[in-house]
Amino acid sequence: MKKKIIILLLTYCLVLGTVPVTLSAYRQEPGTEKTPIVLVHGFAGWGEDELEGYNYWGGYFDIKRFLERNGYTVFTASVGAFSSNWDRAIELFYQIKGGQVDYGEEHCRQYGHIQRPEGMMYENPLYPEWDDEHPVHFIGHSMGGQTIRVLSALLVGKGEVFQDVLLDRDGSPFTPGEGWIKSITTISTPHNGIATFDLFSETDLVASIIAGFGNLELTGIIPEELYSFDLQQWGLYRKREETLEDYIERVTETLGDTEDFSIWELSTRGAAQLNEQVNFETVDRTACYFSYANTQTKEVIKRSVYVPSIEMNPLFVQHAITLGSSPEFTDPLDIGALWRENDGMVNTASMTAPLAGCSDSYVVYDGTAHTGVWNHMGTLWWDHCDMLGHSLSDIKELAALQQFYLELCEMVSSLE
Repeated sequence: MKKKIIILLLTYCLVLGTVPVTLSAYRQEPGTEKTPIVLVHGFAGWGEDELEGYNYWGGYFDIKRFLERNGYTVFTASVGAFSSNWDRAIELFYQIKGGQVDYGEEHCRQYGHIQRPEGMMYENPLYPEWDDEHPVHFIGHSMGGQTIRVLSALLVGKGEVFQDVLLDRDGSPFTPGEGWIKSITTISTPHNGIATFDLFSETDLVASIIAGFGNLELTGIIPEELYSFDLQQWGLYRKREETLEDYIERVTETLGDTEDFSIWELSTRGAAQLNEQVNFETVDRTACYFSYANTQTKEVIKRSVYVPSIEMNPLFVQHAITLGSSPEFTDPLDIGALWRENDGMVNTASMTAPLAGCSDSYVVYDGTAHTGVWNHMGTLWWDHCDMLGHSLSDIKELAALQQFYLELCEMVSSLE
């Protein structure tokens, strides 16, 4: 059961069931230049050129291109698929601003990985103008939402943990301060963790993840070169002619017991620990924060069991059942059975806002964006992949996806 659950968790972002359909974009009149939008992928995600035309954001339909045709400047980031949120946030900063990736001296001393990996220099960054006079909007899916929050804390630099970690182009430490981020929107983000990640040890989860992706490689679903896992900070490159079994053993031995890895921060315990450091006491309070939740499970026994809808992607069904019924996980919010509602991958209650381990709060969005609090945009009837367009089957579903992202971008752009 354990292995099936983890393989299922990983294959959600590699579902190849998208039908390559198109629909004419409904263009808006050109106006003043809009603040750029940066899309940040989640756990096990990839960049736009990594899977031979199959996009993380849209599948065979390209959300980025669609938004660009409607007058928005959009960038898609590509950060470590399995790295910790700290490491991903560092990579995100340099990918946008430019320069040599530096994970921070104290952080690398604490966790024992390489501070400035070779080959991690961004000489052609996405938006080198980025500063408090040229801010950006961030939209993150799943773990991408956690990553953006960590980046916000790094930019502000409150407290010893986040202060003077980032480097300017000349290599000198600096703390940008507030104002670099106009808004942060999280979609399907496990702000308070995923319940099933509490069921197993980190070592078991790491081994299952690597084995799961190895199975996908052996069947030819994804290319072998994906399996460096972007873990250059750990020196974990797949060696030439190295067997999959040997590579799995090396990765497991290195990452099996570290908290500087995605597995830990996606558990409810790890997410609560992250929230203790990354919250409205440490992030940019001038930005507006929005959260979208989603579900595709229904309550069948009052406050006890949730089961997946017939509309849910079949690959998620077993995991959805486990999330919807298992009594074994820790409930970080102490909200009982409601924690079992889910989108096939993430507990719906976890998506509202960071609540476990911190004093953050939220309000239901009423048309006015409030700062210093999460603006919860409601719960959508979509599974975890529907939010990305990986399960499109007809023009109607595509139109709904287009409308969602267009309205989201129009909303954040109205903040200007």
